[in-house]
Amino acid sequence: MGGPAAGANGEEGRDRDGVSGLWRPLPVHRPLRPPVKISSSAIEAVRAHGSEGYPDEICGILVGPRGGKTATEARHARNIVVERARDRYEIDPRDHIRIQREADANGHDIIGYYHSHPDHPAQASRFDTERAWAGYVYVIVSVAKGEPVDANAFVAERDGGPFRPEALEIV
Repeated sequence: MGGPAAGANGEEGRDRDGVSGLWRPLPVHRPLRPPVKISSSAIEAVRAHGSEGYPDEICGILVGPRGGKTATEARHARNIVVERARDRYEIDPRDHIRIQREADANGHDIIGYYHSHPDHPAQASRFDTERAWAGYVYVIVSVAKGEPVDANAFVAERDGGPFRPEALEIV
């Protein structure tokens, strides 16, 4: 029998060097990605915003030093979806422009975006995925009965998805 756990000589549970255990090949078609980094103050601001906005979805923009990949600020934005604010969001374009200008003036970039899922898991929905832009991180915080319970990060492989889950490292 072959397979990932079989060695060159066909022994189950041994790799090609004779070391027992399972192995997984490294991806050769893309580089290994470092985890998405967010400051503890930024993730706490996202969680607090989620609690404040409950039971509606909240949204905002993650900002960090220009050229970096660490979100150091979570900037609140208005959700302009009124009819379905419980399960939809859209960042007010005026807030987006204002936050972009302020970031530019301070030597920062937009790293990504965040929003909440009231009483639902911190997993990307089809709606979230279809509206994603490549190159940005999307943090989703689950808020249950007004309390933040979980947060996950996603990156779109291209505009409109698909989303790929990413490790979220709080620094």
